[in-house]
Amino acid sequence: MIRKLRKVSMIWKFLFWPIVWIFIFIPSLILPLSLHGIWMLISRIIGILLLIYSLFLSSSGGRVLARFAHRETHETFWPDKFTDFGIFGCMRHSMHFGLALFPVAIALISGLVLAICSAGWGVAGALWFVIQIEEKDALEKFGQLYSDYMLKVPPFSLNPTCLKEAFKIWRT
Repeated sequence: MIRKLRKVSMIWKFLFWPIVWIFIFIPSLILPLSLHGIWMLISRIIGILLLIYSLFLSSSGGRVLARFAHRETHETFWPDKFTDFGIFGCMRHSMHFGLALFPVAIALISGLVLAICSAGWGVAGALWFVIQIEEKDALEKFGQLYSDYMLKVPPFSLNPTCLKEAFKIWRT
């Protein structure tokens, strides 16, 4: 029974992100209102910068996990070893934060008004998912070590020093 629930949880983790992203853009398919003029330019510039930031957070977090969060044998895709190296010393869920910001960036680049408005709900849903699902799984897997880590490191951060920490993985 527990094994079946764990399998459903893993499938849900993969399906959650595309579902959130799709629902952000569905309202725009019904009523495709676009920004115009200088607002479109500003939206696209902010969107491109946010997209770069989003991809950087996700890729840096993924690199850290690939390099430091697996034992010698990769039995599963999921990390099986705790790490607080680099970006994980600054925020607990950098990859998920990047994934949450990704649809906002795409919505801003598209300039679709309803997509931009819906993106906020997508981010809220994504952050809720991380706190409710991912945190519980990490606590179950790493126990007291992760509990202590939660007291020291926030789940998400916009602190510019996190970028400095994220660069550590690219230099090692």
